Amino acid sequence: MRYLAVFLLAAVAPFAQAANFVSLHQSALRIALPPAAGSYNYKFDTKVGFKQQYAPQGATGCVIGYATGGCAFPGGGSLALPEFTGYQLQYKEFKIFIPAGTRSFMFSGYAAQRTQSAFVLRYGSAPVREAALSGAEYQKAQSGERIDSAFSRLVNERSTDQLVVHDGGGTLRFVGGQLGANRASTSEGNWLYVRQLSGAPLYDVQGAIDVDMAQYAAGYAKIVWTTSTYPDPVDAASPGTGTGTGTVTPPGNATTLPVPATVATSVASAAGQPLRLDITLAQAASDVAANPKISTWVAAFVPANGLSFPADAWFFRLANGSWASQVPADVEGIAFASQVANAASLKFTPALDFTDAELRAFNVQVHFGYKTSTGGFVSKGKIWPQ
Repeated sequence: MRYLAVFLLAAVAPFAQAANFVSLHQSALRIALPPAAGSYNYKFDTKVGFKQQYAPQGATGCVIGYATGGCAFPGGGSLALPEFTGYQLQYKEFKIFIPAGTRSFMFSGYAAQRTQSAFVLRYGSAPVREAALSGAEYQKAQSGERIDSAFSRLVNERSTDQLVVHDGGGTLRFVGGQLGANRASTSEGNWLYVRQLSGAPLYDVQGAIDVDMAQYAAGYAKIVWTTSTYPDPVDAASPGTGTGTGTVTPPGNATTLPVPATVATSVASAAGQPLRLDITLAQAASDVAANPKISTWVAAFVPANGLSFPADAWFFRLANGSWASQVPADVEGIAFASQVANAASLKFTPALDFTDAELRAFNVQVHFGYKTSTGGFVSKGKIWPQ
């Protein structure tokens, strides 16, 4: 990344410890369009973000609705995931959205033969495990693998980490199988989180989802979207009306929870220009009253890529437009905004020097965190790309 590559950064712990699950839907998905009658020449439409990629109606080349009418092209009508053909997936943590109305889910990747790669998966929340598997654990996971029931177990045992390991050949099958008998479907939309514990990066990641079209369309209409240029569903569960075992809160069991601070991010720069973000932090009135001052940090995380960055690196954007390459004893020195007056809605607009394409070429992620005058540091994690 030009001159940014010369820096070596010691990361602030709260940022470094935050999980960085990258949405695979934020990579361009080439969707085949129906060919002209009598022709086998396919054209493709490229879309980014789940909202664009999988709109249930009004989308040419829609790939949802197996055996239910409506969108049914291509791939036998199933919903195809982004394919990274010939692309090495550098992300150690990534996520895939499983929509309401999903009846079956298949997902696989490829790695070099005779490699030992291990992954941990969890549906609805990030997996807990971070340590690599021991030799005995790896062998147990390999011999006890039950891919054909993996999807059902992920949804129904969402408080349990599921381990997946490479089979020694080229294919690594993550998930397969139906949700349940009688074509049951998920009753909500939720994310599947995947963390790589060991092994070489994957390539040619692909998959497909079979949905009940009516249930899918109803769930899609209720999704709460991120405010990014290419929206994805927010991390929380999205409601739906499926027939399966998805999460449902029984009447009378509702609890009143504190209203957490939220961060909304949008792109304020024109295409081809250096990226500039509008970051809006919204807080409850009680939090503002308790904390008259606030400091915020904007960080660029660059994952190791074996080229310019042999190890993960962090860079902090300062209010004066420069990048900090070292963390001082007083971290206020690398804050984007230090001890400013608090309010229910605060906007921060960092300019990041590099274009969208330049940042994505290095898989850069932008993170945001804040610290109130009376509280501890709060990392809101990755805010771009979404």
